[in-house]
Amino acid sequence: MTLSAQGLGAARAHQSAGLALAAVATTGIRHGIYRFSSHEEMNCASEEALVDAIRLNVRARSRSGP
Repeated sequence: MTLSAQGLGAARAHQSAGLALAAVATTGIRHGIYRFSSHEEMNCASEEALVDAIRLNVRARSRSGP
């Protein structure tokens, strides 16, 4: 895979936009090793982590004001 200047610029812009939108730098997933008995269980855990991350970001943004 080769990296082009255009591709790196696009990646930088994408990362900057994501960081600007995130008030809290977290994925919501705690460190550790996780073992799931099914893909469905893994998907549920991932969705719960995403909800936690969104909740933290919303709280942080509402505290900081407009």
